[in-house]
Amino acid sequence: MLRQPAVGFSILALLVLLLTLPAVAMNYSQIDALIESKDVDSIEHAIALLEEHLDKQADDGEALWLASKAYLYLGDRTEEGRLAVFEKGKEYADRAVEVVPDSPHAHYWLSALMGRIGQTRGIMSSLFMVRPMKEALDRVLELDENYAPAYWVLSQLYQQAPGFPLSIGNKKQALENAQQAVDLEPGNLEFQLQLARALEHNGKKEEAQELLLSIRANPKLKDDPELRSEVEEQAAQWKL
Repeated sequence: MLRQPAVGFSILALLVLLLTLPAVAMNYSQIDALIESKDVDSIEHAIALLEEHLDKQADDGEALWLASKAYLYLGDRTEEGRLAVFEKGKEYADRAVEVVPDSPHAHYWLSALMGRIGQTRGIMSSLFMVRPMKEALDRVLELDENYAPAYWVLSQLYQQAPGFPLSIGNKKQALENAQQAVDLEPGNLEFQLQLARALEHNGKKEEAQELLLSIRANPKLKDDPELRSEVEEQAAQWKL
């Protein structure tokens, strides 16, 4: 299992705080902070807290989609048994969609987990997952037209999938959705990176490279070693 850098004081303090909470009181924002830390131990602790809570309140929709998110984050940082981790997350996402069908978060994490399962199983499964992923993301945007991560994932789908008649691949849509995600969350560096890739995919190489260099120079990038590594990998591919 891949390990992340040692957990900082703020995450340790958060763990201590969560351990002192009553079992019936879930602080969802603090649970989400553990997941977003990208630290494996913190994610696993978040899962343990969520599953203990769901044993008592099985129809807590917010806890269900948070559990699905946690398993996705864990699977991304797991080597052995990755597919089983993603499939466990999808079980929670499926349940969340049943319990809170009007939650955009439930549909978003279901889509994301379908994508991870398809990628893990291989190219053919990835292709079969494209349309159900898009349907889930379309549902997200029906519920919340300003849900920026949905545009971000749609951009990746349109960019990476083959075009008609095999699948939904579309360069123009890849760029439009990436731009929409950035317009909604201008400071999100992950969204900016996808926009750079979509620009390059559309032949706008100079704009793409300028944007990537801007991301690379952003001081916030140092706070996310995983994203920094991805940016450096992209820069190397473009010989920047």
